[in-house]
Amino acid sequence: MRQEYAATIGRPGKQPDKNVTAERTDDGRWRVVVDGEEKLVDAVMIRPGTWSLIVDGRSYLVDVDKRKRATAVLVNASETNIALEDARRKRLASLVTRKDSGGTGEVIVAPITGKLVKLLVAVGDKVEAGQAVAVIEAMKMENEIAAERGGTVKKIHAEAGTSIETHDQLVTLE
Repeated sequence: MRQEYAATIGRPGKQPDKNVTAERTDDGRWRVVVDGEEKLVDAVMIRPGTWSLIVDGRSYLVDVDKRKRATAVLVNASETNIALEDARRKRLASLVTRKDSGGTGEVIVAPITGKLVKLLVAVGDKVEAGQAVAVIEAMKMENEIAAERGGTVKKIHAEAGTSIETHDQLVTLE
């Protein structure tokens, strides 16, 4: 099964994310593609958190230490923090919010098709960054939709109880 990730290496914002895909080959190795560069990797877990890798004929002993915000990877006495995020989920999250046409606010849009179950804000309400503004039901699951930057609710574009499509506008903040 092919897995796709967005990898942040080092501190977020210091370097661009790397696009990483990984899939198991028929011979048991891994085909790993990092920003378009493909490598075949032999990987064997020696014990939990320690891996033996062979890449391009070179052997690496890799220690992996999962932490709260990232994973510390130690290779040849050099430690690097790596945060892996599901690439599809990251793309979906980037669709949830966008700047309005004036560039001063935020238009929160539906990331999925479903039923708008609840609006959690009203015009004039102050919204904090990360605060939920609506709940969408899709595939029998309720999904909270949150503001990315926050602001004051300028306009409500949809009504609770109605069906919505992906990219439909929900709330405008200023």
